Amino acid sequence: MYDILTGRDDGVAPKTKISYDSIVTEAITIIKENGIEAVNARSIAARLNCSIQPIFRNFSTMDELKAVVYKHAEEIYNKAMFDALENSGEGFLGMGLAYINFAKSEQNIFKLLFMSNVFNNGSAADIAGTTKGDDDVIDLISNLTNLNKSESQELYTGIWFTTHGMASLLATNNCTLSNEETKKILNHVYEGLLYSIKKQGEKI
Repeated sequence: MYDILTGRDDGVAPKTKISYDSIVTEAITIIKENGIEAVNARSIAARLNCSIQPIFRNFSTMDELKAVVYKHAEEIYNKAMFDALENSGEGFLGMGLAYINFAKSEQNIFKLLFMSNVFNNGSAADIAGTTKGDDDVIDLISNLTNLNKSESQELYTGIWFTTHGMASLLATNNCTLSNEETKKILNHVYEGLLYSIKKQGEKI
């Protein structure tokens, strides 16, 4: 590098600063390609062509980095779901289809969010409402069906488990399921649950 004070060039190129965002971006890329198990300081450093020092200047521990990366993975998922909600023209069922397609197209992100130990021992309703934005979806169901919040949560939980079951098969196996087959199954489950919940409400 040329020194304007001495007029000498030591031949050493200036070091590129490794940013917080670039570390997170590379960690997400590693997850997409190889899964969360492949994320470590050395694998990220290799992609950024640097030592591990910049990583630990930005993050105290790998657990801290992974917590940030998990939130970014949630943002990727939430964007896909809300894009479907706004643009599919099929409302809530469009989100179910998008969830299954997400499992196919982003298998390792899906596994991180929905097939890890994040859920621990929560109730069925807690598990179905794990990600940010689920309350908005439950409100949407309530508006579409005239169910109260508790009933809408029950419907959402039933649909979520059905959708999650199909998505999990697609994320872990070489199964195939067309959009038309998916829509048919989701519609049957939705209509059946809706009918059952409304009948249950009439008896109270």
